[in-house]
Amino acid sequence: MAAKPGSFTPLLGLATALMVALAGAAVWALAALWRNGDLCLLALPLGVLIGRVLQRHCGAWRGVGAVFAVVFSLAGSAYALGLIASARVAMLMGMRLSDTLGRIGADMALAVAWARLDRLEVASLIAAALLAGGVAFWRSKPRPLPFGQETDPRGG
Repeated sequence: MAAKPGSFTPLLGLATALMVALAGAAVWALAALWRNGDLCLLALPLGVLIGRVLQRHCGAWRGVGAVFAVVFSLAGSAYALGLIASARVAMLMGMRLSDTLGRIGADMALAVAWARLDRLEVASLIAAALLAGGVAFWRSKPRPLPFGQETDPRGG
């Protein structure tokens, strides 16, 4: 039995949102290392982007999309902060990042990242996760079709 044309859209949306979270976290970590700070406020636009991807792809399953948006936002934040902490430890030890990650492990990297956060940064991470869920849950108004077009080619 063949799948319907739009049946994999939520799965594609989840995969896309996860990749957006991880790629955005890597860019966030790079910017934070360049500026020599954690830059936790970058979690807010990342959360909006994750939420927007899931809002677009999950459609009627917007509650599930909102839950995944919160989870992906928190995972992206943890990934970015773990990368930042690992890079700082690598610089202090005079080692390559890949060697440092193998030696200290993810638990130590996240412990170092957590120890460096202050209340405002924790609040921005929580706000970013809630913002991602809110954007994913929000139902946008349908856009009018262009002049002369009777059906939406995207299936909406």
